[in-house]
Amino acid sequence: MKGIEGWFSEDEGRWYARFARGLVGGTFVEVGSWKGRSASFIGKICEANGTRLVCVDAWSGSRDGLRARYDSALAVEDVEATFRANMASLGIPVCVLATSSATAAATLGPSSVDRVFLDGSHDEASVAEDLVVWSACLRPDGRLAGHDYSPKHPALCAAVDAFAGSRGLTVRRGPRSIYWLEPT
Repeated sequence: MKGIEGWFSEDEGRWYARFARGLVGGTFVEVGSWKGRSASFIGKICEANGTRLVCVDAWSGSRDGLRARYDSALAVEDVEATFRANMASLGIPVCVLATSSATAAATLGPSSVDRVFLDGSHDEASVAEDLVVWSACLRPDGRLAGHDYSPKHPALCAAVDAFAGSRGLTVRRGPRSIYWLEPT
């Protein structure tokens, strides 16, 4: 959405909107919300569909190669407050879990979520953990997708590929760096 800083392109936003539009009712979780750019593409859709939107972010930086970039932004801005202000200005109702991804997944519990979109820390260990904990939260017909599956993030790709291979899933590609997992 124009006006909100972030790394989510317009074509990725259109894909994300379609991903959200396919869910009526239920719970949609976004892991890694930063200032709300990606959430801005789906917030009103979730509201119109009666879908609970849960945004998970500890707003404490990242454990990947972009750590310095996030740390410098966090040193001069309350990014969580910016996220909340952006959602409020767009009239997007959102449940915010300002905690680690694993803690949020444990809070929501097994088989409680219909859609998960991962865009948290991009180091291999964090991505692998996110995939395991959030897949456990998915209902049987739930869907998991994410951002930044690209050569610029080889550790993320390695974790996604390993997880998919271990679960008999196929990695599908959307625009730019969008991915989602499907049964083979």
